[in-house]
Amino acid sequence: MEGGGLARQNTLYIVLAALVIIIVLAGAYFLLAGRGGEMQEETTPAEATPTAGEAAPKEEAKVIEINVGLLVDETGPTSDVGKGYARGAEAAFKYFNEKGIYTKDGVRVKINYIKRDYAYNPTLAEEFYREFRDRYNVIAVVGWGTADTEKLSDQVARDKVVYISASYSAKLVVKPYNFFPAPDYSTQACSGLQWLATEYGAGKIALAYDHKVAYSRSPISAIKEAAKALGMEVVGDFDLPLRATEADAERIAREMKAADPDYVWCGNTISSCSLLARAMAKVGLDAVLLSNVWGFDERSPNLVGEEAYGMVAGISPFLYPMFASGVEAYNVIYEAASMAGVPKEEVTLRFVQGFLNVWLLVKAIEEVTSQDLLERKGEALKEVLESRTFDFGGITAAPLRFQEGWHVPYKTVFIVFLAEDGSLQLKGKFTAPEAIDCAKVTIEGG
Repeated sequence: MEGGGLARQNTLYIVLAALVIIIVLAGAYFLLAGRGGEMQEETTPAEATPTAGEAAPKEEAKVIEINVGLLVDETGPTSDVGKGYARGAEAAFKYFNEKGIYTKDGVRVKINYIKRDYAYNPTLAEEFYREFRDRYNVIAVVGWGTADTEKLSDQVARDKVVYISASYSAKLVVKPYNFFPAPDYSTQACSGLQWLATEYGAGKIALAYDHKVAYSRSPISAIKEAAKALGMEVVGDFDLPLRATEADAERIAREMKAADPDYVWCGNTISSCSLLARAMAKVGLDAVLLSNVWGFDERSPNLVGEEAYGMVAGISPFLYPMFASGVEAYNVIYEAASMAGVPKEEVTLRFVQGFLNVWLLVKAIEEVTSQDLLERKGEALKEVLESRTFDFGGITAAPLRFQEGWHVPYKTVFIVFLAEDGSLQLKGKFTAPEAIDCAKVTIEGG
C-alpha cells in the first residue's frame, strides 16, 4: 500500500511540474509575439538604428491641403460641351493629387476640390461662389460660363481668389484675378476671319448667335471691326437660340440665304451650330460655316450630316487629340484619363479644355513656396501666373505668357476643317490681323 501511494504521489508531482512548464512557455510565447507585433507596426531594428555609412531614414514629406472650387454646367443649356469639360477637370484634380503636387520648396500639396453644377444660371453661380469662399475658404476656382464669370470678376479680385474659367471673354483679360489658357473669344474669332480671308478671300459674312447670351455676344463687335479690316461685308446679324430647334435653324438659314453670304459665323455651342449647318445644306445656302471653339469638335461630322461636308470649320486654341501624334505632353492627359477610367478614344477636345484649366493651376502652385501658398494664397498664385511662361508642349497653339493688367496669353489658334469625305483636317495656325486689337475692341465696346 505504501509503495503504491508513493508511486501515485510521484506521478502527481510530475504532472504538476509539466503543467507549470507548459504555462510558463505559453506565457513567454504570447509575450514575445505581442512585442513582435508592436515592432512591425512601428519600424524595423535596421531602420531604427542605421549602421555606420548608412543615411538616416528620410522623413515623410510634409503635406498641406488647399481648397479649390469647381463650377460646371452638366445639366443646363451648355451641358452639350460642359459635361466633357467637367470630366476632364475632375480627372486632372485626381491625377495630380495622386502623382504629387509640390511647391517650390518641396512641400506636397493636396487639392480638395468642391464641385457644383450651376446649370448655367448666373445667380446660382454667385451662391455657389459664396459657399466656396465662406464655407471652404478656397484660394482658387476653376469656373465655366461668361455671364457668371464676368459678374464675379470684381468680387474675386477683392477676395484675391484666382479664377481660371472656361469663358474666354475679352472683358476678363483686364481683371486681375481672372485667367484662362487661351486667347480671348474676340481674338479667336478675328484669327478665324483671317483664315477665311487667307483661304477664300474677301466676301460677305452673316453672323448667327444667341443675342441674349453673354458668351455668344462676346466677340461680335470685334468680328465686325475685323471684317472691315479684312475687306469683308457683314450682311446680317441673326438671333439663333442657344437651344435652337430644327425649325429655328431652318428659319434662320432661309433668312440668311436671302442675304447671300459667302461665310457664316456661328457663336453658340455645338448643338445649335450643328443644326444650323444642317439647315444651311437643306435650304441650299452655299456658304462656309465657321464656329467658335465651343461650336465645333470631334462630334461635328456626325452632327452636321453629310450634306454639310466640305463647308464647315471650327476654331480651337488647343490641338485636338487626333492630331497629337508625337506630342509627348499629351501622354500626361492620357495617363490621367486612364487613371480615371476614361478610354483613350474618349479623350476629346472638351476633356482637354477642362484638364488644361486645372493643369495651369497646378503649374502655378509648383512655382510658389509653401509659406506663400498658405499665407498669401491667391495673391501669390496671381503673381506667379503674371511672371512666368507656361508651356504645355504643343497642346496649346503657343506657350502662355500673361502680362499684369492684360491676360491675353497668346493670339494664335488652330483651324480644323470638315472635309468633303467627312474627315477632320488640321488647316494650321492663324493669328488675328495686326491692324486691329480685337480684345480691346470688345472691352471698349462695353
